[in-house]
Amino acid sequence: MILTDAVLNAYINANIMLVFAFVLWFLARFATQKLKIQLPYILQLRLLNGIFLAIALSPVAIMALTTLTSAGLVSPEFSMRVSDFAVAQYLNGSIEMKAVEFERIMGIRNEITQGILNLDTSVGVFIAGLFSIGFTIILGRSMVNIFKLRTILRSSYAWRQFGNLKILLSDKTFIPFSTRSLKTRYVVIPSGMLAENNDLKMALAHEFQHIRQNDVEWAFVLEALHPFFFWNPVFYFWKRQVQHLRELACDQQLVSGKRFDAKSYCECLLQVCQNSIRKEDKYSIALPSVPFVQVDRTPFSINAATALKQRIVAIVDPAVTPISRKAFACLLFPAMALVILASLTIQSPSDWSQDRLMLSTIVNLERLEVRNTLGQ
Repeated sequence: MILTDAVLNAYINANIMLVFAFVLWFLARFATQKLKIQLPYILQLRLLNGIFLAIALSPVAIMALTTLTSAGLVSPEFSMRVSDFAVAQYLNGSIEMKAVEFERIMGIRNEITQGILNLDTSVGVFIAGLFSIGFTIILGRSMVNIFKLRTILRSSYAWRQFGNLKILLSDKTFIPFSTRSLKTRYVVIPSGMLAENNDLKMALAHEFQHIRQNDVEWAFVLEALHPFFFWNPVFYFWKRQVQHLRELACDQQLVSGKRFDAKSYCECLLQVCQNSIRKEDKYSIALPSVPFVQVDRTPFSINAATALKQRIVAIVDPAVTPISRKAFACLLFPAMALVILASLTIQSPSDWSQDRLMLSTIVNLERLEVRNTLGQ
């Protein structure tokens, strides 16, 4: 029961941190815009991924603080929890409220989590049931997508191989895309694209850039997290930002490097879009993968026409502000540190801290006073 409670609290904290990290990302982007700094899209993508990577590193920081406290290197009285700070402020008189009411507010989260775990309240039963149904549906959909992806790969023809990278030709897809298994990376190209030499080169270069950016791995992470965060709108906004920025980053990297003419590159994008619209797309694409043209139709996903327009505008007018690695690090690492510090502040409170015992004593005295008053 203790382990289940810890897992549920960790899950709640992850959702809170997801919201905080996404807000931090938008604040960072707002700050760069105000300073008239137009970061290259590849750096914007790394900033976004880095901020959310900090969420995964947060448990390490929590364990480290716990270990240091147990070893006596950090005082047991030291706490970064918001709840402990609120209790301290209440005991100092900064918050005017009856102790019973204050304790009730502080215990709302614990009351909800216990209701979910014990299924002894209607709210707890509803939340647990809704999550179970949603998790099952999204997980089932993910399994179907993986099956479709395997079907495309198995029905494709091997064309080229470079180490653990295989280039396949497919008659069932009309959009180039890249994906991977545990050991092998794949780039799948529509068979009809072989007749268009320039388009073929651009599509291959685009998918190779996705592989260099580790976009395929992030696509798998998003697909793996989807069943757990299906109810959180911020997850879909995060997914949309990642998908949009990775395409803009690829386009910008290829065109700004003078590898391809901007006009020809845009024409290739339009051609692939036309092919995907005109033909039957039952097996045109399957997740988790990174396509040449985004076809995600999940909630909150960006409109395909809008995304294409933004990509073309970014290719034609690739205005960026040169920034050094040190300057970018000064933006990335403080943002990651803020996420990790924030994760320390939302941890469940210690039940046996001195302040908590004092609050419990005051609550008991108030209840005793009420009983004595009623007894008179």
